[in-house]
Amino acid sequence: MAPYIVVPPQGSDQADEWVKLGVDAHVSGNLPKAQQHYQQALRLDPRHYIATQNLALVFAQSNLINEGLLTIERASMMDGTHAVIQRNWALMALEADRIEDALAAGERGVKMKPNAETRLALAMVLATAGRPQDAMPLYNDMLSDDPKHPVAAPNACFIQTLTDANPKELLAQRKKWYEANRYTGEVIPHRNQKSVRTLRIGYVGGDFKCHSAAMIFGNVVKNHSKDFEIYLYSTLPVDAEKDLQTKKFKACGTWRNLDGVSDEDADKMIRDDRIDILVDLAGHTNGGRLSLFTRKPAPIQCTGWGFAHGTGCPEIDYFFADPIAVPPQEREFYAEKICDLPCIVTYEEPVDYALSGKSMLPYHRNGYITFGSYARYEKLSDCCLETFAEILRRVPDARLEFKDHGFKRPYSIRRVQSALHDIAPERLLFSIATSHPEHLQTYQQADLILDPFPHTGGVVGMEQLYMGVPIITLYGTQASGRSTSSVLSAMGKSEWIAKTKEEYVEKAVSLAGDIQTLTKARKTLREELLNSPVVKGYVNSVEAAYKDMWQKWIA
Repeated sequence: MAPYIVVPPQGSDQADEWVKLGVDAHVSGNLPKAQQHYQQALRLDPRHYIATQNLALVFAQSNLINEGLLTIERASMMDGTHAVIQRNWALMALEADRIEDALAAGERGVKMKPNAETRLALAMVLATAGRPQDAMPLYNDMLSDDPKHPVAAPNACFIQTLTDANPKELLAQRKKWYEANRYTGEVIPHRNQKSVRTLRIGYVGGDFKCHSAAMIFGNVVKNHSKDFEIYLYSTLPVDAEKDLQTKKFKACGTWRNLDGVSDEDADKMIRDDRIDILVDLAGHTNGGRLSLFTRKPAPIQCTGWGFAHGTGCPEIDYFFADPIAVPPQEREFYAEKICDLPCIVTYEEPVDYALSGKSMLPYHRNGYITFGSYARYEKLSDCCLETFAEILRRVPDARLEFKDHGFKRPYSIRRVQSALHDIAPERLLFSIATSHPEHLQTYQQADLILDPFPHTGGVVGMEQLYMGVPIITLYGTQASGRSTSSVLSAMGKSEWIAKTKEEYVEKAVSLAGDIQTLTKARKTLREELLNSPVVKGYVNSVEAAYKDMWQKWIA
């Protein structure tokens, strides 16, 4: 979330002096004192719009979000021309899951003053609303003015993976980030011993905790052989006392904290650790440190798993993928050399939950087919929802269950209902987020999963297969839209992969009518996943790749 903007006073009368005192307390983190000063200013001047808008921020930052929304709307009524009020209103409404209000305020802010701050607020709202294609021009407008913008630059690279962009377009966007943020100083020569020996592997990311990305790379990071010495460079704050996964990661090797550490100091730390192969796990997402990688702190650098889309950084030598996610004819559009693994992603079995992968097909209990869509709401493009609607028309007694945090927002439900306007409301089910074990069990309420597109469900797709539920996916235009296809291909289930939206409908309708196949899948899919190259032997393949990279470097 972008921070709110506290506005300083514009005048010098007595009320303004109280606002100045309020701002001083506000920026120092003393919210109760700031509230007192702003309210004192409003006692003297009830129409002081700056005191009112700053007071709204105090309420929002004190977890009184409804009071904040009421107050910032009053500030807008007192001054309808101050764009920062609209910008803060948009972010506050977004935090409160009031998407319609957030969109309206964001659009007003951009119309009043189309600068980086108003564009950023509207872009963030649009992406959350399921309109990434509309957010991209705003981010690029910001980058035209400030190519180094710390939020717009990585956000644009990530949000683009939610669109129909092709690899050539992705590379062009990532080059913008690279040219603005790459290290231009002298690169220190590497002094790593060139010999066949125990290799030091360093993993860099912010998700060494209970996180969807960790469910993918955890299978590799936690299961290395003794041929490798592991270092973990954590880029974001973690709490090993509260997070079981963080404890497990810390037990895997030497732990280093990079949170708040400059690129220069991090570069020195990695060189002092004599890391042979440094692996990026975050890319252009929160916790990513790609600017550090452009300093080339290790002789060999790779990216994969956590942000399995490529980075645009030529200092990163390899991108872990496979021929399904990145076919040979597209590899010219990646800055890295593609290193083929059995699958672009892998999966760490959540054994702590002790959940069964076998269950009764809901059809036998309900008498009708239940389709499921349990990935992030933001991945449901308009075209995806239109395709879901056609499937429900073709299977007229079926239900479709959606489940995600996004559906706590009435806007999200209304958008889905609007896209499926001719489908009876009782056929559409909406659930909000629950605990992770409960979420896994929810998958088994569906007879068949409909994977979102153009960005697939990612780790959610593997979780659904792990819980024994078949999935239909559309082979996308880029790696983010192909991870489920990569998994299904490695499992020998390519018949569940559609190449067109029309084929997606046909496959979903056909499989929904094949009760025998759906019933059998509930008993076998978990073992098929765990015994496939997606999981079994995957770490061995990664380690063989590391050894091959090392042999090429020392040669």
